[in-house]
Amino acid sequence: MIQMSSPLSISKPVKLDAPGLGELSWLEVDLRRLDLNLLAIREAIDHADSHDQQGRPIPTAEQARTMLCAVVKKDAYGLGSVQVAHRLVRNGVDMLAVYSPDEAEHLIANAVTAPILVLMPMRELNRTDGLYRHAVAEKLHLSIHDTRQLAELNTVGQQLGIKLPCHLYIDTGMSRSGLTASQALDVLRSTSSHRYVRIAGVFTHFASSEQNPGFTFKQLDAFNDCVNQAGGALPPDAIRHAANTMSLLRSSVTHLDMVRFGIGLYGLAPLPEETGADDGPWLDQLPELQPVLRWCSRVIHIQHYKKRTPVSYGSTHKLKRDSLLGIVPVGHGDGFPTQLANKAEIRVHPKDRSKPITNCKVLGSVSMDQIVVDLTDLCDDVAGDNGFLLDAWAEVYSPQADAPNALPNLAKLAKTNVYELLCRLSPGIPRRYIH
Repeated sequence: MIQMSSPLSISKPVKLDAPGLGELSWLEVDLRRLDLNLLAIREAIDHADSHDQQGRPIPTAEQARTMLCAVVKKDAYGLGSVQVAHRLVRNGVDMLAVYSPDEAEHLIANAVTAPILVLMPMRELNRTDGLYRHAVAEKLHLSIHDTRQLAELNTVGQQLGIKLPCHLYIDTGMSRSGLTASQALDVLRSTSSHRYVRIAGVFTHFASSEQNPGFTFKQLDAFNDCVNQAGGALPPDAIRHAANTMSLLRSSVTHLDMVRFGIGLYGLAPLPEETGADDGPWLDQLPELQPVLRWCSRVIHIQHYKKRTPVSYGSTHKLKRDSLLGIVPVGHGDGFPTQLANKAEIRVHPKDRSKPITNCKVLGSVSMDQIVVDLTDLCDDVAGDNGFLLDAWAEVYSPQADAPNALPNLAKLAKTNVYELLCRLSPGIPRRYIH
């Protein structure tokens, strides 16, 4: 059970802490908002699973609690997998999902004790591996993607003297990896001759749950058909899972035994009006998810320039007025996309609190380690003494959903998605965790 205080506001600006010595920029990861997002998702699932498709309550005795699998691959989408995983486990998630063995080993080496599902096809495991103890405790769950892998993992289990919990990945339309339905049935029927493998789960992955709910439900039907055909060959305690963030919010029929979700935890799940999809049953009330990330920096230099002066590499912008420009020390080497040149705005917080927080345009090309921002609107006199802007705080990515530099807004400008913007963030940027 997650114990929470009242929800945090996402519209009120939060005071930025000063940078540490030598820090050019830093990431603030608000673990309190992570708590709230997990709670909101849990409550949405519980509400949906306690009512039928007509909204009628289901008797308590007939309800089954859906398990939660939190996706923390790619260092929890760049936010820090160890800190995020510990927080999620403390708040009751049943399983964590990563892509690679190295990601799982990193969590285990940092005292994460929850079951971990490795999504890529593993084929080897040794006693000297950091994963071994987790495997012995049957907390390391592996994914089977092809028929050859079943025999390979059975050999691994035999050599180590352990039974490996495995989940069959059934491809129902992603066409990226996984077993066909017929291959999955063949694997299930042959497991009796592979005694060192235990079928702990069966799952699929939705290809287009945000844009195409109709195709998502076709995938779900194909998955359920395969499970039904398996009959008694599938162990009764095998965990069935398919739903990601958007599909679990779309309909309770996708919940099955467990849901796997990542981007919603970090407060960046798209809302239905953003997807252009209006078919399919939605939950009565979508949870209010709160972005957990703020990217902060500061203004390290200011200078006055005359109208028509060209700015930065390639002279891609010429000033339309006499201007005060500032340097913020973040660039594409830190993960700020070059596609945001002359498009993005960031928010500048003057040290003088009587001055307004202002949206400032990024002018000219994005350099490897700096961007130029237009501070003119913060000045009473452009050519005057504007020293109050030197060392002002700069908010590069905002946790406020309505801010121009909120991640979804910047992703649209860069013609990409929030996943890429998160994973672009350099590991060298210090992470600060708000507890």
